[in-house]
Amino acid sequence: MPRTKEFDPEEVLDQAMELFWEQGFEATSAQDLVDRTGLSRSSLYNTFGSKQELYLQALDHYRRQGATGGEGLLDQFGSARAAIRHLLDEGIPRQGEKRGCFLANAAVERAHCDDETHERACESLARMHEVFRILVERGQAQGEFSQEREAESMAHFLANTYFGMQTMAKLDLPMSVFEDVVEGAVRALE
Repeated sequence: MPRTKEFDPEEVLDQAMELFWEQGFEATSAQDLVDRTGLSRSSLYNTFGSKQELYLQALDHYRRQGATGGEGLLDQFGSARAAIRHLLDEGIPRQGEKRGCFLANAAVERAHCDDETHERACESLARMHEVFRILVERGQAQGEFSQEREAESMAHFLANTYFGMQTMAKLDLPMSVFEDVVEGAVRALE
């Protein structure tokens, strides 16, 4: 009779995600994962497979946590401008926070050499683009934003602005730099 798991796989994914987020894939050893999660190597590998599989599951876990749709943001904030500002403000790293976005970090570290990480990064960028496109189209329809530029191109600009800020978080730049970026991005919609 197989033994029942004596740990919560979601909690272990959370711990692995935090470790990969802090150190990156290459710098994280199997022993680091054992130390962080408190599980044996055999329990880790029997449950999650290889280090690569655990990394991808941790990345998926991260992606599920941040999934928000454009329509929901419109309902929450009442205007496309406020929703876009909120999303971009969420992209500003907190003072002293140098981790950036786990997904942006994964794209920089692994997308060029790992097809599965590449696919996940592209899917997430496309999802973020879609949210921004919905918001820009709504803002244009309601007269909040200029209709001179296509919503599609503005959504690309905004999604790349968001991920760019997350990547630059590693440099520990002054908060004012990120605030200027957000202000400039919102002004570009007018």
